[in-house]
Amino acid sequence: MRSRLRLLLDAHMGQLQPEILRPELDAVVIEQGAIAESLLLVNQGRLAVEVDQPPAAVRTLAVVNAGDLLGEMALFGDGHHTARVRVIDAPAELLRISRDALLQAVLFDSELTAAILELSLERCRSSNSWTSLLLSAISACAESNAPALESICDQLGQGPSSMADAATLLKRLFSAVESESC
Repeated sequence: MRSRLRLLLDAHMGQLQPEILRPELDAVVIEQGAIAESLLLVNQGRLAVEVDQPPAAVRTLAVVNAGDLLGEMALFGDGHHTARVRVIDAPAELLRISRDALLQAVLFDSELTAAILELSLERCRSSNSWTSLLLSAISACAESNAPALESICDQLGQGPSSMADAATLLKRLFSAVESESC
């Protein structure tokens, strides 16, 4: 699906007139809460999508690689970025496409519009899946179901670092509760 989106974007590159960015390691390329004036296409590097919701620590929701698009939800949503994006593997090369140029392109290309919506849908489904696993782990912990908790935490450990961290915390909590009840 990402290759289809990339092909559709490539077909419009002349019209989109992207700006090439080469941010350094740890550079923040999208600020959480900022107004969405553009979106980014990752040509090279890896970036972390992070959320900062004090008093909790900054959480990594996803890691994106070459071929991924960033910022589309804010462009089509309320116009503000809900996460920050930081370079975690350099060298990085990004194409910054202005909001106006993209909106012009999607206005006349329904396939491009559908591909961007598919990407957002895929991300929502993934998020729903991780949330469901996390809720199942909490239920297993509350029910003192150690085998279920272990299995679910193994699955959470394969996800974004925030899910792996949550799995570790749930196991620690379960162990502490089990120790007190003995």
